[in-house]
Amino acid sequence: MINLAVILLSVLLQIAAAGFALRINRTAGRPLAWLLLSTGLALMAFRRLYVLVQLLEAGPPGQLLPNELLGLVISALMLSGVLLIQGIFKSKAAQAEGLEVARAQAKAVADKVTAVMAATPVPTWIAEDPLCHVIHGNPAAAALLRMSPQANHSQSAPPGEMPTHFHLLREGRELAADEMPMQRAAMHGEDIRDQALDLVFENGERRHLMAYATPLRDQSGAIYGAVCSMVDVTGARQAETALVKAHKMESLGLLAGGLAHDFNNIFQAMMSNLEMVRAMPPGSGQAGVHLDRLQTALDRASRLSRDILHCSGGDLRRPEPVDLSSVVRETLDRAGLAVTLELAPLLPRVMMDPLLMGRVVEGLVTNAQEACSAGASIRVRTSMREVTSQDFATGHWSEPVEPGLYAMLEVSDQGHGIDAATLPRIFDPFFSTRDMGRGLGLPAALGIVRGHRGGIQVESIPGVGSVFRVLLPSPESLDADPVTQLVSRSSRNLVLLVDDEAELRSVMAEMLQDWFGLDVVSASDGQEAMEVFSRRPEAFDLVILDATMPRMGGVEAFKAMRELRPDLPGVLCSGYALPASREQAVAQGFSDFLKKPFTSAELKGVLDRLLGSDF
Repeated sequence: MINLAVILLSVLLQIAAAGFALRINRTAGRPLAWLLLSTGLALMAFRRLYVLVQLLEAGPPGQLLPNELLGLVISALMLSGVLLIQGIFKSKAAQAEGLEVARAQAKAVADKVTAVMAATPVPTWIAEDPLCHVIHGNPAAAALLRMSPQANHSQSAPPGEMPTHFHLLREGRELAADEMPMQRAAMHGEDIRDQALDLVFENGERRHLMAYATPLRDQSGAIYGAVCSMVDVTGARQAETALVKAHKMESLGLLAGGLAHDFNNIFQAMMSNLEMVRAMPPGSGQAGVHLDRLQTALDRASRLSRDILHCSGGDLRRPEPVDLSSVVRETLDRAGLAVTLELAPLLPRVMMDPLLMGRVVEGLVTNAQEACSAGASIRVRTSMREVTSQDFATGHWSEPVEPGLYAMLEVSDQGHGIDAATLPRIFDPFFSTRDMGRGLGLPAALGIVRGHRGGIQVESIPGVGSVFRVLLPSPESLDADPVTQLVSRSSRNLVLLVDDEAELRSVMAEMLQDWFGLDVVSASDGQEAMEVFSRRPEAFDLVILDATMPRMGGVEAFKAMRELRPDLPGVLCSGYALPASREQAVAQGFSDFLKKPFTSAELKGVLDRLLGSDF
């Protein structure tokens, strides 16, 4: 009976193995192999059944047959092997299925990226390796570079593949391949933002771009490529340039119209008074009245001319170390302007032209009064202020100043205020929010402050009021004004007067002779002056030269004169807007500087300093 049980169990194991083998066939997808295996197992099972029938016919043996026991073990091993193989194939099938799903997902993502790249109007590129040897772009990128979308757009590509019909420039310098945004992102892991580049083609056409690039990293953080986008801002740049040009033309037209308006009014007053004087009989007492009016008109014209020069920061006549609070108090007292004063005592001295800074104070207070209704308060205060880079984020600055210690004049009002759109234009010449602007008030004030190497900060809230802050640099030590050399007096000093304007030269010679008792030799330009001077260099006690003249200017001529006579005192005159004109003149060897137009009192002051006060 034991042999029968062993044979029957062996048959069952072989049939089970054949069945599992057939199931593996469905998983593995190898029908012929698994069909042969299943058939073999089935035949072995039938063979065991055949042996079982023979044993039953012959009668069961009295003892366990070793071959039958071995057959049972073999059948068990075969079933175990089939079951193990089935587990392996199931695991492989699950992995294959997961891989297939992952491939489908990756394909879907790739299709989306391809669709986005194709649809976006922004030129975009993807590098397929960290060295950027292969870079492909979307249709917008291909159109920008004038290449096929399938072409390799990389300028790091091997020779023969690299495009050569364009170059990328930054600040006028052509970029090497490893300096380009894509390569910097892929090779060094940089995030590139708002990098301005110029794309220049072989025919000279130029496109202005803003570049953005970021590296692509895998799950471990290693860089395997990069993506880059470039926005074409050529149209925006052209529009910006056109807008700036339009604003300049608008400002120029406003300036020209304002100047013509003011000067024509002055000229009309001068012309009318001259005609009235000409029409009067000799000895008429009324002539003096009209001449006084003529002098007033000339003063207005001179003031307007100087305001124009102030706009450029020139016309500092004689800066000296002065206390800002004292200048503010004296100016307001002289002008009779009612304000609330908060003046800091004992401020460090500031190098300034007191007369011009007084005009700034008067102009700012007058503007504040015009912006306020009756009874509104105007406060004027002075103090020291430490300016840092963070301060430039507050209010509107005419232009940034260097961080440091400044003496500050502050004029605040409770007027109608200035809106954000108007604030950047308040320093434009002749710009005004009123129906008819008057003169060059704020632009002239800004020019004077700029000439003092300072700045103006403005804060304003519509309906609340405005605050104007004038900041003047306060050096730790002030160099004393250079000592002017006095000329040894003779009975009558001889002056060489050099100017290319004949009428000005004539009236200046008469004034020097008749009013100041000086002998005068005149010359029309620097070359003629050199010819006169070289004949007797020791005869002249002083030379007065215009800066700009034909053939040879005043600076060049004076330099040549000093080679013949190193101790020669000279005065430079100029009507141009030269910043820090006196300092430049002194640096070039001149003893002093006169800014045209100047008064007889200013001329006398210079002569007193150079020739002594007893001439």
